[in-house]
Amino acid sequence: MNQMAPIIKTPIKILQLLATMPVGGAEIMVADIAAGLDPSRFEVITACLGEPGAMGEELSRRGKRIISLGLDLKRNSAFTLVRRVRRLLQEIRPDILHTHLYHANLYGRVAALGLGLPGVVATVHNIYARVKRHRCLANYLLARLGDYVLVFSPQVREDVRRYDRVPEDKLRMLTPGVRLEGQSCGERREEARTELGVTGFCLGNVARLEEQKGHEDLLAAVSRVRRDIPDLTLLLVGDGSRAAQLKGLTRELGLEQVVRFLGARRDIPEILPALDVFVMPSRWEGIPLTLLEAMGCGLPAVSTRVGRAPEIIQDGANGRLTPAADPEALARAVLELYYEPEKRRQWGEQARRTVLEKYTLKHFLDQFAAIYLELYEKAKGPVISNQ
Repeated sequence: MNQMAPIIKTPIKILQLLATMPVGGAEIMVADIAAGLDPSRFEVITACLGEPGAMGEELSRRGKRIISLGLDLKRNSAFTLVRRVRRLLQEIRPDILHTHLYHANLYGRVAALGLGLPGVVATVHNIYARVKRHRCLANYLLARLGDYVLVFSPQVREDVRRYDRVPEDKLRMLTPGVRLEGQSCGERREEARTELGVTGFCLGNVARLEEQKGHEDLLAAVSRVRRDIPDLTLLLVGDGSRAAQLKGLTRELGLEQVVRFLGARRDIPEILPALDVFVMPSRWEGIPLTLLEAMGCGLPAVSTRVGRAPEIIQDGANGRLTPAADPEALARAVLELYYEPEKRRQWGEQARRTVLEKYTLKHFLDQFAAIYLELYEKAKGPVISNQ
């Protein structure tokens, strides 16, 4: 007999808290939890310290409850931030408080002290590229007062253990997952290329335009390969603080006719089929969701050896791994796939199988559901089983 989900008479109330919700990996994950968990079992409310941002507005349009506290991390004092979050917690009385990223992790967990919430969970989404001792001290203390700290890669887990000194029994490492479209990229290729006006060999990347994502290395690699690939296009999807700088570098390298900046987009499934190869040149990484999306679409990937990429990509089987901050290695990997179309096809097929087998959105959400249920039952007793 198949095991079925336990029955919960009243849905477990989850409050997700983060600073704001622009288009980014952490924010997409928050949106997936809000929209993807079974509403008969979980009532998910999402709150932002500041404005809801593009992802928050999208969730609101989809009928999900979004709360904006209208606060400013720079202008409002820590006391004001904590007081307002505590008032929200007292009003909503969630069964589980789930915070994301540093500021929400800090103010949310402090605000929850003494309220007797059944569960308090914080998520660290990225490695500690710059270690700040006062943050480590706060995380050290608050981890002991909450239930779990969630991470998504061995590198992030090691940073949290090393710098925040979070006890092993408080840590949970989860496997990321993405929503898959019914068709592979190949079945929608011509339509997507026509829509985007793409001809020839097309590379693509989806990421915030920030130092972490390594766009400078990708542009340097493209500058090297353009001599060998006469009809070459690079699509960069995303926005960020380095947009003007990267556009300036594109001009300096003479790549204006090659590189197209598409800005922040939410129609990624409509863009990916236009690509021949997806490239992730990140210098460090936490949750490589866009890499999984591209592979799930059936694209071969070239990625730096960061985060969980070495686990997701079997080098030479479904993609190619290169050292971080190495434009020459990126260029060699791109040329390898340019000159070997059969390898692109084989790696793309295997990439899609990899995601279907290990990294689906269902598996991703099941992990959160299990943690929420565990904490709820620990505090309030077992739920009714339907077996």
